[in-house]
Parts: sequence; structure tokens; C-alpha cells
Amino acid sequence: MPARETPLQAGRPAPDEPRTARTREALENGLWELLRDHELSEISVAALCRQAGVHRTTFYGHHHSIFEFAASFYAGAVDRLGAVDVDLRGAGRTVEEVGRLYVDAVRQILLHTRAERRVYRALFSTGSFPGVLADGLRCRFRLALDVWDAHGLVPQLDLDDVAAFLGGAYAAWFEQWVAGDEDDVEARLASLMHLLPSWWPRDGL
Repeated sequence: MPARETPLQAGRPAPDEPRTARTREALENGLWELLRDHELSEISVAALCRQAGVHRTTFYGHHHSIFEFAASFYAGAVDRLGAVDVDLRGAGRTVEEVGRLYVDAVRQILLHTRAERRVYRALFSTGSFPGVLADGLRCRFRLALDVWDAHGLVPQLDLDDVAAFLGGAYAAWFEQWVAGDEDDVEARLASLMHLLPSWWPRDGL
């Protein structure tokens, strides 16, 4: 399996849940190690728990299957890569600067999904992962829309509807990327110019 393009760090635990956070981190690290030599469909809950040093009862207390756990793990990785450090009021940065930050976030997601293409292919073949990914992307787009709205760029639209639409569209766009053999990240980014709404800034594309 290729080396990670970006680290898949565990999410920060709530202060009152250190044990849960440690268990999840152990499971995430265990899954990563197993995926070096096995397809996702070949990994059992028992094998993962042995690798992670976690009891199966603990695993099933939070997850129904390997695929559900992997979906949560990898959707979380995409979500973290999509995070952009921008004031939601649009203060402190120009539209061009913000646009470049968002483009770079998409670039990082493309690099990551390309590096772990076979895992994402397996996840997209499940019934639940596309929706999990789309929901995470919807939340990221809702934050981005607040920024663009603060800059006066968004038409009179329901921002929740726009975020839901774009989240689903991007999830499908990433699915097409991992399903194919294309590996030119910059060409893939450039294709967004023709897919984004006409009012969406295109700086960096």
C-alpha cells in the first residue's frame, strides 16, 4: 500500500472521554496496519481487535461492522483535510486568498484519496459511505458559504440547500475519481472550473 500522503490523525477527544479516544485511536492504527497487506473486505472484526488490542465487545459497543468503522475513519480523514482556517465573517483575508485555501484543501483530499484508492473503492461500494461522506462535505460547504456570504458573493439562496447539493455533488465527484485510473490531481482540480456554480470564486483553479 502506498505511504500516506497526509496523516490520518484521530479526532481530538472530548475531555471526559480519554478512554474512548484511546480505543478509537488503537482501532484506527490497527486498521491502517492491516490494510497494508489485506483488502478491506478480508479484514474481520476479530482480526482488527487482535491487532488493536481491543476486546470485540468494546468494538461492537460503538460499531456494527468493519465497513461502518472504516467509513467513519476515512470520512473523518476527508473532513480534516477539508478544514480551512478562515474567519467565518470573512475577515482578515481577501477572496483570492480564501479561494486558494479551499483549492488547496481539495488538492489534499485528492492526493489522499489517490494514495488510498483501493480502500475508497471498497468503501464506495457499500450503501452507507457515499452518504456519510456527503454529509461531512455538506458541513464543510456550509462553513464555506458563510465565508462567501460575508464577502457578498452568494446570491439569495438557502445556504443549507446549497451546502447539501454541493456536498452530494462533491461526494459523487470523488467517487468518480477513485473509481477511475486518472492520477493527475491538477487536471482534476482544473475540471472544477466547469462544475462549480458561476458565482463561486475560482482563484487557484
